[in-house]
Amino acid sequence: MLQVPLEIAFHNIESSDWAEQEIRTRVADLERLYGRLVSCRVRIDQRAKDRTGTIPPVVHIELGIPGRTDLVVSHEPEHLLRKYRHPDLHKAINEAFRIAERQLLDLKEQRDGRTKAGDGPIATKVRVKSKGPGTK
Repeated sequence: MLQVPLEIAFHNIESSDWAEQEIRTRVADLERLYGRLVSCRVRIDQRAKDRTGTIPPVVHIELGIPGRTDLVVSHEPEHLLRKYRHPDLHKAINEAFRIAERQLLDLKEQRDGRTKAGDGPIATKVRVKSKGPGTK
């Protein structure tokens, strides 16, 4: 459970109940995934709009983890424009939290002593007992 209450802020975009609820649900998922989270700040920022309104908002997530600097997830609108034909706030939230989940899984694997790819321990000590020369 977070030690600091979740902070959600909307900049240059109207807040929405469904977006806040989606963020709360996704943060709860992150807490289950990585139980050592102490804080989470989510900022949704609509930096600009073009004539068609197709520039998606930026979702910025800061996760407080004890003993290290905050884990920060933020992507530029171009990322969503390349990935989706019609990016919107829902897709921006999902993509930001997908990236946060991946980063937390990587951090958890590092903490547990596994490689980034999850191939098992980084090093294993093996002791081979010999029965003596010429024995099988």
